Order: sequence, then C-alpha cells, then structure tokens
Amino acid sequence: MIRTQIRLNLTLLLVITFVPTIPWAQEQASLTTTDSAAIRQVITGFADSYNRHSAQDVAKWFTQDADFTTVRGATTTGRTQIEEHFVPLFAGRLKDVHRELSVRSMRLMTPGVVSVYIDSEVTGTKGVDGSAIPAHKGLYDWILTKPGDRWLINVFHESDLPSPPPS
Repeated sequence: MIRTQIRLNLTLLLVITFVPTIPWAQEQASLTTTDSAAIRQVITGFADSYNRHSAQDVAKWFTQDADFTTVRGATTTGRTQIEEHFVPLFAGRLKDVHRELSVRSMRLMTPGVVSVYIDSEVTGTKGVDGSAIPAHKGLYDWILTKPGDRWLINVFHESDLPSPPPS
C-alpha cells in the first residue's frame, strides 16, 4: 500500500514537473517573426555601419562583453576594444571596403540566444602594403543574444571562403 502510494506520488510529481514544459519547448523551437525581423535588422545595421566605415556605429551592434574573431584568428573582446580595433582599419586598408551580407541560416538555441550563419562578399580591401585585394567571399558565424529588449552580436567569427579555381 505504501509502495503504491509512493509510486503514485512520484508519477504525479513527474507529470506536474515535465508536462507543462512540453508546450513551452514546442513554442520555443523556432524564432518568432518579430525576433527574426529584429535579427535581420542587426545584420543590416551592422553592414550599413561597416560600409560607412564607422567604427563607433559598428561597435554598437555588439554586446558589452562580445568576442570578435578575425579571419586570422585574432580575438578582440569587449565593445570598446572592438571599436578601437576598427578605427585604424577604416582609416587605412578598409577605408574603401564594402560588404554585402546575406543570411544563410538562423537557429534559435535557447530563448534569447540565436546562431546565425551569414554569407559575405567583400570588395575594396587593401593589403598591408596598400595593394588591392581581389573581391572575395566569406562566412560569418554569429551568436546573438538578447540581454535586454534588443538583439546584439555576442560572438562574431569571420572566415574567408576559398576562391574558386580559375576557369
């Protein structure tokens, strides 16, 4: 009798604990239209700021503790340091750079955390010696978080894609 009561109580506890989370998990499986649009606005806003060569505006799209990793693997941490990273680049070898971005995929990881893959096409880059670098394609791997009421870039990793072989 006591064993049956214990089993019943444990079963009831499991049902009370886990059944209410099933609809929540199903609802959170995909981004809302509002969040998807807001994330796309971050991508567009970042690209516009980048193409205007404004280090200050670029940095505004990052969280205070963001990590930015370049194609060479160098990582800069923090919004202020990310801004400082771009200032000399936009005054020098990236002063004529232009990036076109297009979303490859977005995936909700948890509420308030999204993984985004973005294709980029870059023109106007100069080498450290001032020579023109041919247009090239790349891939951004971003983690966006929503620390308040807006989405921001928390982790930014950029990669260059290999150039196609000559035809």
